[in-house]
Amino acid sequence: MQLSHILAIAIFLFTYALIVLKPKKLNEAHAALIGAALTTVFLLKPTHVLEALGISTPEMPVPLVTTWNVVIILATLMVISTLLDDHGFFEYCAYRAIHASKNSGERLFLYTFLVVSLISLFAGNDVVILTTTPIILIFCRNARIDPKPFMYVSFFAANTFSMPLYIGNLTNIMIGDSYRLDYFGFTWFMVLPTIAAGLVNYYLLKYIFRRHIQVSFDAQDNGMVRVKNRSLVALGLGVLAAVIVLGGVANSLKIPISAVTLAGALILMLFERRPVYRLGRVSWNVVMFVIGLFIVVKGLEVSGFAEYAGEILFANLSDNIFAATFVISLISALMCNLVNNIPLTAMMLSILQHPGLTPDMNTAMAYSLVIGSNLGANFTTFGALAGILWLESAKRYGWSTTLTDFLKIGLFVTPIAILASSIVLALEILLL
Repeated sequence: MQLSHILAIAIFLFTYALIVLKPKKLNEAHAALIGAALTTVFLLKPTHVLEALGISTPEMPVPLVTTWNVVIILATLMVISTLLDDHGFFEYCAYRAIHASKNSGERLFLYTFLVVSLISLFAGNDVVILTTTPIILIFCRNARIDPKPFMYVSFFAANTFSMPLYIGNLTNIMIGDSYRLDYFGFTWFMVLPTIAAGLVNYYLLKYIFRRHIQVSFDAQDNGMVRVKNRSLVALGLGVLAAVIVLGGVANSLKIPISAVTLAGALILMLFERRPVYRLGRVSWNVVMFVIGLFIVVKGLEVSGFAEYAGEILFANLSDNIFAATFVISLISALMCNLVNNIPLTAMMLSILQHPGLTPDMNTAMAYSLVIGSNLGANFTTFGALAGILWLESAKRYGWSTTLTDFLKIGLFVTPIAILASSIVLALEILLL
């Protein structure tokens, strides 16, 4: 290992330590920007920084990830999802599901899983978790039932069903942009693996919590929630549907998807007439966090460490698609809990894109990373931002779970879910 490798790894690990430990109340964005500054000073040329931001240079006409495109997509999707959230759409969906259960514990468990899965397809796991967690806990408290089964199934569903859409999760956008994946092809490949993982999660969690799910309960004092602004929510849903469809059209025409999401966000802000408030609801810290991380990871690439790590990985990785798919999915899922899924994805993108791979193996690497970066959040509560938000939100309503409890469930359920989704993905790659 060369000195440049060691320096790049040291800066990466130092940045990660700042992210986790938060000395002097530094947040994740500050930590990533400090790491970016160190990387820029010690490892990068000005052209490298431009490449890290997704801007073409003579040395790299096609950057690994079009970072500016990813960042605009991220921010504009936050505008759309927070508008729907603020005007009560997600809360309304959750309450409709709860009341549809008609006081049956098993139906409530199923409907919680289904509604969270459905919303996660379009809104992303972070938004869904922040919205549904209080609703579940308040309802369970009023109905005097144990919230644990419903909290766990909602969390696992949110992380699983963010997989099928190109814009369903930040890590999906990063992977799709880096591998230049077809927009609708992404969903074509990921729908069946997602369903496989979802079924494993649902039935295994139902078995684990079979003694905690009450046969019936009294749902008194849980009034119906209504949408606060129907016209804006209708417009928001229309814009979201248009963004999902037109994103694919833009992708096929080689137009940045960010152009579509930006247009959708601008339409909503124009009609809502609160642009300052709406932009204030965007998590700008997350945006800066992503930008900083891409610069830090560029240091791993420029130093040659990414190529070095790729040589070691692929020298020991079988050409068997089934084995390779499962191994990469599992490794990336486990590493999410050491590094967190966003920096893990950024790092793995530079390692997995090996020039000697066959087209099928290249496809397997891309979608295996999608599986790992999404399902990795179900191993522990710190594998992704969603887990941290889930616990923080739950604690405000007097509920928590121990790391030991979560590990027992996550380490049992998640490897089986990853295996199921990996087998389905490998079969798709080999047969299609």
